[in-house]
Amino acid sequence: MRSLPPLNPLLAFEAASRHLSFTRAARELSVTQGAISHQIATLEEYFGARLFERRSNQLVLTPAAQAYAQALQGAFEEMRRATSAFYASASIRSTLTIKGYPLLLSRWLTPRLPAFSRQYPDIDVRLMSVSGASLVDFENQGIDVGIRYGSGRWRGLTSHLLFADELVPVCTKELAQNLSLHDAPSLAGQVLLQTHARARDWPDWFACAGVDDAQALRKLMSFEDLGIVHRFAIEGSGIAILQKAYVDDDVREGRLVVPCGPVLRRELGYHLVTPSDQRREAKVQEFSDWLLATI
Repeated sequence: MRSLPPLNPLLAFEAASRHLSFTRAARELSVTQGAISHQIATLEEYFGARLFERRSNQLVLTPAAQAYAQALQGAFEEMRRATSAFYASASIRSTLTIKGYPLLLSRWLTPRLPAFSRQYPDIDVRLMSVSGASLVDFENQGIDVGIRYGSGRWRGLTSHLLFADELVPVCTKELAQNLSLHDAPSLAGQVLLQTHARARDWPDWFACAGVDDAQALRKLMSFEDLGIVHRFAIEGSGIAILQKAYVDDDVREGRLVVPCGPVLRRELGYHLVTPSDQRREAKVQEFSDWLLATI
């Protein structure tokens, strides 16, 4: 049996056969395009046969090389999977990937994570943000734990309530004093801040307060990102309606005030979610148990 070709030319050929581009193969392997060309030439010399042809500026595999490329792609993918599995089992540290809403991660979860790291020093936490319209995709995004807003009833997911909707108006102390904000009617007609995704927050708050919102919302400003709403409130640009859980630190430290009630409560909230049809890894179970115990 003939010995195997050198590994580097095989690696270059496998990448080039997938991309049908020396440039993209070079980018994947972090080498130059010339290095890929040289490795392919080395492999062609080894076999005494052409591996690629150019047709109308398009790189294509020769008929003889197509089956070989397919077999190599399968073999290298098996090697990648085996390497990942071995690394995961051999590594002392593991990474826990959590996906949630940006302001929730920064204002609510991040301050709690140092305590988790002290208790579980071998688990590295990786945070991923999700937009208001997207979902937590466990199958395709490599996520271990998600945080979703809603009723808590989602097919295929096990959920635990972290905190329920408790929405309050917030602004700077200076703005509250300058505008004489002391009750719900005094907020009507002021610059009000919210996000597109939560368009009912201010109308529902005024309804809860017994104020007609026909005139109350005439200066409503809506943004894509809740972080922008929070920043505008901190800068004194208007009155935001935000989760009480997000602004507790701001209120305690004087950056924001709650000028008046009521607190708008709904039967919705933010839930810790994991796939219900999968056995939980130890790191997922440890994080879930820890977080639920802290709240």
